[in-house]
Amino acid sequence: MRPVFWFVGLLITASLLLASIHLSANTLDFSRYNLGWNGTSRFFSDLDRNRVIDVTGLSALESSRGTLLLIIAPGRPYRPDEIAAYRRYLEDGNTIFLADDFGTGNGLLRGVGSSIVIIGSPLLSFDREYDDPGMVVVTRVKNSTVPGDPSRMVLNEPASVEGGEPLMTSSFMSWIDQNGNGKIDSSEPLGRHRVLARDRVGRGELIVFADPGIFINAMYFPESGWDNRKFISSLVTNTSPVLIDQINSRTADDEGVSLALHSAEKDPAANFGIIAAGVLVLIVAWVRRML
Repeated sequence: MRPVFWFVGLLITASLLLASIHLSANTLDFSRYNLGWNGTSRFFSDLDRNRVIDVTGLSALESSRGTLLLIIAPGRPYRPDEIAAYRRYLEDGNTIFLADDFGTGNGLLRGVGSSIVIIGSPLLSFDREYDDPGMVVVTRVKNSTVPGDPSRMVLNEPASVEGGEPLMTSSFMSWIDQNGNGKIDSSEPLGRHRVLARDRVGRGELIVFADPGIFINAMYFPESGWDNRKFISSLVTNTSPVLIDQINSRTADDEGVSLALHSAEKDPAANFGIIAAGVLVLIVAWVRRML
């Protein structure tokens, strides 16, 4: 075969790969398939797939012992059967890490018997980064044990939590923006507010972080003076197995062509069909050239 045909073939292959990457992405908040600032593609691409397991059904929790389950940005209220499964999971001695600032996870927290409550109004602070009160600086509570032992993290308009054992808080120059105007008002007193808390449920442990935004690409700082990356890395590299909840998490959201492509990736028959079609096209092209 002439070199020009090899060149054209490589060019076509590269174009198809670039097209597939573009079509397999979306723009949904928190989606693992979103390559933009508000997606979680960088976090998911860094995971060690030999140690981290996607959980797509409740049955996967039944035999788990000594594992950590990450629930990032739940997208809907929890069903009774889901709450019961998560409670059993905790009572069996496992750990759940829930990251939520919308308050959607409160139904789960109540259902498993936790004292922690997520306060959904934005937390703002004069102790901030980038001259933005929504970029709240938080610090570890003295003598507390926090994954990765972070000293300072920066969050993007987090919520706050009440109850449980406090692990990280904002500074005393912070307030809850109850009316959403982005300013401090007379009815919004300054004070420290919890963003990370721990609770015990049965033999298990429940950790609640009031900002799922730490997992998005824009806040997943690879090189910075903040401990965001250090904290996240410690969650997924501890000695126990790590599960990623895809039952009720906005990280699993997908749409359009992206949804079709990712569904095909998970279906062996569809994968075989795509490969077979590609081989058939090459055979037809070769036969026509030889005639």
